[in-house]
Amino acid sequence: MNLPIFRCHHVYRSQYLSAAGALLLGILSVSCSEKGPSLEMEIDPMEISIAPEGGNQTFTVKSNKDWTLVADSWITPSTKGERGSEVTVTVNLVAGKNAEATARTGYVIISADGKKEKVVVTQEPFVAPAGIYNASDLADFANALKTDDPENIDLSKWTDADGTIKLYDDIDATALSCFPMEDLPAGTVLDGQKHTVTLSISATPDAKVGMFKVVSGTVRNLSLAGTLKVEGEFNVESHIGALAGEAHGATIENCNNFVSVSVKQTGGKVVCIIPAGLVGKATQGLTMTNCTNNAEIKFESANAYHMAGGLVGAYGKDEFKIKMTDCKNAGTLTMISGDTANWNYVAGIISNIQGNITAAGDEGYGFEMKNCESSGDIDIKGVAKVRGGGVCGRINTYSHIDGCKFSGTISMNAAALERNVGGITSFQEKKVQALVENCTFAGRIEAEEGSTKACFVGGITSSGTAQTTVFSNCKTTGDSYVSISKAGNVSMILGQASNWCTFKDCKVAGTINKEGTVTVISADNYAPTMICANSDKVTIQNCGYNAE
Repeated sequence: MNLPIFRCHHVYRSQYLSAAGALLLGILSVSCSEKGPSLEMEIDPMEISIAPEGGNQTFTVKSNKDWTLVADSWITPSTKGERGSEVTVTVNLVAGKNAEATARTGYVIISADGKKEKVVVTQEPFVAPAGIYNASDLADFANALKTDDPENIDLSKWTDADGTIKLYDDIDATALSCFPMEDLPAGTVLDGQKHTVTLSISATPDAKVGMFKVVSGTVRNLSLAGTLKVEGEFNVESHIGALAGEAHGATIENCNNFVSVSVKQTGGKVVCIIPAGLVGKATQGLTMTNCTNNAEIKFESANAYHMAGGLVGAYGKDEFKIKMTDCKNAGTLTMISGDTANWNYVAGIISNIQGNITAAGDEGYGFEMKNCESSGDIDIKGVAKVRGGGVCGRINTYSHIDGCKFSGTISMNAAALERNVGGITSFQEKKVQALVENCTFAGRIEAEEGSTKACFVGGITSSGTAQTTVFSNCKTTGDSYVSISKAGNVSMILGQASNWCTFKDCKVAGTINKEGTVTVISADNYAPTMICANSDKVTIQNCGYNAE
């Protein structure tokens, strides 16, 4: 808008004026001329509203004369004034959240050439959206999950207009006694908004232990930190994970575990214990994307056996699908099993995939893993027979593993029972089809001297394979190392083939130690290092030495 302006006019001296009058008019004329041009100022807009949660808005000033600006204390302007010019200046106003109970109004005063104008700034009071803001809110949320009618559970107090339960701050939950919380229902979306919940859970053995007993909905953008300890006599199968003991048809995205998980069986029955970084056991389908484990997982048992994974312990036997994409493990897994009757399983991402889809069909793959990596070390101790994988363990469903990598170390102590260990997978059941492609083994598999039972070790897979299994464009690097200390099978791709399978475009490098005989793989000797046992059942196409 145009402010009021004052203009000085030229004054002319008449020939009829006296000398004194002419002198007086001349003085007045000069005095008026010294004021220069009239003030011309434009301000737009004159009224501004800032969001209740805080933010910024702008207005513009154009003035031919110097101007200054002052604002109320809750408003921060980007300038205190400017020199006059023909340039339009944009002024940015910043205000924080209006924590008052009522709306507030403030002013920005612009002064120039003795004149003043004001911009009116208003802000409505901030009303916090529904969500979880602190430990007290989390405890109330846990109480709401305790219900005799889970199908009609009311979580509206914490659910925002988008239908999502959001965390609005990091939460120290170490003093809370509400864990494990009851089941997170199907259809519920919990969004951590990149915040961290710190836990301190010390529990006696139970069927389901974690932040939640079961997750059936969606959890995303959440990090967990702290400790989870379960110790005592185990008499029932137990599923243990920092996020949840179990997941039923869940979707888990962008979640990170920094909770160290420690499980110790001091006595009890010979039962299965399934510990993991995020979820103990999954069923009814699972989608996990861009999740990580960054903490130690430790298991010790008197007579129980384990299925332990960096992110997921195991997947159950059903016809639903499991898909894991862009997941990573950097945590160490230490397994000390006292069991001698059952197979024990351990892997960097997931240790045992049961499933129930054995071949190609309309259903597609039962298990899909893409671009998953593990750099965490795996230490296999105790007396148990173990199947271990750098990335995933035993697979008993139609599977596709693509672009996965292991770069840690798998160590095996001397034992009297069999060990089957692979750098990517541990064991593929020979009745199911699989495609393993674009995978890289850049780690180590080390066997302690003194074992009295044969072992099967492979840089990509230890053993198994169906007749239609295909390994395509897989490789081991010059840093790769595999070993056994008792007569068995060791190779850089597959330790032992149970049925016909195909290798194409695979490349090997690294070092093999078979009972003390060390072979450094080269372009001259790579062929026998690729597949060790039952090589007559294997088709090899365009494979060779990895000179990278």
